[in-house]
Amino acid sequence: MRIKMNAVAAATAMVLGGLSTAANADLLITEYIEGGGFNKAIEIYNSGDAAQSLNGYKLVRYKDGATTTTDMVAFTDQEIPAKGILVVRHTDAVLNLDSSVTAMIGGLQQNGTDAVGLLNGDTVIDIVGAVPTPKDWGKDVTLRRKSTSGSMVAKDTFDENDWTSQPKDTVDGFGCIGEDACTFVVEPGVLLITEYVEGGSYNKAIEVSNVGGSTLNLDGSEYKLAIYFNGATEITDSTVVSLTGSLDVGKSLVFHHSSASEAFKVGTAHTVGKFSGDDALVLTKDGAVIDSIGKVGEQLKWTDGDFSTVDKTLRRKASVKVGDTNTADVYPGTSKDQWLILPKDTADGLGCAGEDACPSEPEPDPNPCTNCEILAPVADPTTFNGEIYYSDVLSGDFANADELKNALSTIIATGQKQLSYKQVWSVLTYADQDPDNDKNVIEIYTNASISKYDNQTSGSGAGKWNREHVWAKSHGFPSDSQWGYTDAHHLRPSDPGINTARSNNDFGACSDTGEEVQFNGVGTGNYLNKTTDCWEPRDEVKGDVARMIMYMDTRYQGTDTATTNMPDLVVVDRLTTTAEDSDPLIGTLCTLYAWNKLDAVDTYELNRNNQVYKYQGNRNPFIDRPELVQEVYGAVCGDDPNPGLVVEGDIVTPENVTEGTAYTIDASAIKADEGVTLTYKWEQIVGEEKTVVGDKAILSLTAPMVKADTALNFTLTISDGTLETTKAVSLPVTNVPLTLDVTFAGNTKLIEGESTAITATVADAPEGTSYSWKQVSGNTAVFTATGLTLDVTSPSVNIDQVLVFELTATVGEESFSKSVSIEVTNTEDTGWTKPDGAGSLGGLMTLLLPLMWLRRRQG
Repeated sequence: MRIKMNAVAAATAMVLGGLSTAANADLLITEYIEGGGFNKAIEIYNSGDAAQSLNGYKLVRYKDGATTTTDMVAFTDQEIPAKGILVVRHTDAVLNLDSSVTAMIGGLQQNGTDAVGLLNGDTVIDIVGAVPTPKDWGKDVTLRRKSTSGSMVAKDTFDENDWTSQPKDTVDGFGCIGEDACTFVVEPGVLLITEYVEGGSYNKAIEVSNVGGSTLNLDGSEYKLAIYFNGATEITDSTVVSLTGSLDVGKSLVFHHSSASEAFKVGTAHTVGKFSGDDALVLTKDGAVIDSIGKVGEQLKWTDGDFSTVDKTLRRKASVKVGDTNTADVYPGTSKDQWLILPKDTADGLGCAGEDACPSEPEPDPNPCTNCEILAPVADPTTFNGEIYYSDVLSGDFANADELKNALSTIIATGQKQLSYKQVWSVLTYADQDPDNDKNVIEIYTNASISKYDNQTSGSGAGKWNREHVWAKSHGFPSDSQWGYTDAHHLRPSDPGINTARSNNDFGACSDTGEEVQFNGVGTGNYLNKTTDCWEPRDEVKGDVARMIMYMDTRYQGTDTATTNMPDLVVVDRLTTTAEDSDPLIGTLCTLYAWNKLDAVDTYELNRNNQVYKYQGNRNPFIDRPELVQEVYGAVCGDDPNPGLVVEGDIVTPENVTEGTAYTIDASAIKADEGVTLTYKWEQIVGEEKTVVGDKAILSLTAPMVKADTALNFTLTISDGTLETTKAVSLPVTNVPLTLDVTFAGNTKLIEGESTAITATVADAPEGTSYSWKQVSGNTAVFTATGLTLDVTSPSVNIDQVLVFELTATVGEESFSKSVSIEVTNTEDTGWTKPDGAGSLGGLMTLLLPLMWLRRRQG
């Protein structure tokens, strides 16, 4: 993450973005959705014949019609197989993807005014949406790429003719290319024996599971599991169990010995669970064997190496989808490789398919406090990855702190669940649990440890705790329907009396002017100035308070009022007035900023952030990444993370200069503090390159010769040896077209067949001028040209005409042309006499002669 510091950097980035072109025709975007809520997804297709790594690729958006990009998803080790598809989806998108479709969660944030591009580095590979983007062009719509050869090609500019539009929230096309909904081949259900337990005494159990791809209707066929005791070849009704009902994918049926230990009593007690290590077990479908353990007709304890049907638990490998259907061959043979071999009396896998032990059923939390709810988690802090969660900020470029703050707001709004005010009780019992006593919570202002069950649900608050709004609720959100009212990130357990004393006062430094607040006759370290309505909390929670206030200021910026019913909360660098009590303001920003440094994040606060995340679904970024406090608030509190040199004065620049003329750009009027010596570095920017062109306050250069009016761009870096600042200068350069004084000498009146030499004279021709001649009209003549001399032999002509030749003088990349005309006279052929002009025949010939001449010319 970095914040750009000047307009030149921004302009350079825009130029780089504008130079991008498509570079890989194999990867392309084939589906786009911007639907209701968080229904945002992008489908990427690999049209090539080889797998394609996505390392270095990223999905970007051109936010709100911008011409520059904002990263959304940076790929790392993902790979798309040949002719394969990857669907990138928002974590809360509802796509109902088929299980065969490969998908990943990404930080998709496109709205209806954002074009979306697939880039490799800075090169645009494919794009959906024009740049700049018309407002709401892609809002509430699903776009599918047409399957025609002309459309199924990656393009770095958007062509709407390549796409078809589907109604809002249409998701049935993700996972396949083309304009139609996807049709997937459904993998059937498959029933296999997946666990066999032959343990001590009566510890016997057998498990069958559906390891296929869809629900198995056991009533649609005759499924049976039978035991062949003591080498028998026949079974009886008592030694077989018919399997009925339906069995979902991954679900299991277990049959155990009725006298087994409790750990083995999973499923149903049945005779088939009374096997010994020398009894065969056979699973059939409509009379055909689909799986087996042991050899029918043989009474033997089957053993091969570690494999044994005695005193072992055998667990089927997850890769096995076809059972051992031969009950007469040597056992175990190669089928032993289908099993994991576990120690005697291992029972932790009974009841679930797969190679691992079954997950233990979590014990429900007891009611966490008086009249409180048991909450279901909405996020898992044990799998939280900050690099992913904050990826849009960590990899982003921001023009200023406000842009960074807006990006953080978007991140921490994603996934947030609105709690009820009653549910806040429960969250606080987890988030503010006493580390030394899991039955208590810690009060924020007293540090007292108090029973979770002493929450004040009614009556007197003596000996109770209640919910303190650290950002006073009267400052912008007085109703419990507003999200900030129940946002657990700023709600803390508090003694009711201390809570009342704090009231809705702002936070500020008032320990010198206020009175220390007492609790049970003892000072608490909190101070209240009733005159200025200032509250200063105890030192141990000053940083906690600061980071909670900054969270609220960042989370609620008025951008999602329709959802949260929240105004734009603003932390100001002063104490608010009584008249502002209901305004969405609180103070004092830079005092809070100092408290953040004074009281760093500790393990208590880290755990609190995790617990709120677990039940509310979002996080406080200033706890996860404390450095963000300075990035967002440092500049306004005199602690700029990127401080610049403060100077006064202007750079004097000509309005424009003419090519080839000298000019100066004067920065000598720029001054810093008195006595400060400044150094200067002038750099000229040409494309992506910067070249140092001066190190004095005054830059003196000569304007280059240019083909057309253009601008010279410079940056001036001014330094005092510690800090520096950069200023940009643009200087227009005017092109002067090349003009030469050219005259011609020589005979310019010829009879057809005669020759002449034309010599041109160029006054004051610049050094290095080159010359070239060409004929521009008239019958083609034979000519040679050397420098300024043209030798011409006139062609035969049927009527008098003019030959035009052009001399071009070239100087560098400019040129000047001037033409000369040569008159050629036709001579009469021998024996030809002019006809009489009188009579109708003479008149007709007068009319026909031009036509005859024209035919001859055409011939």
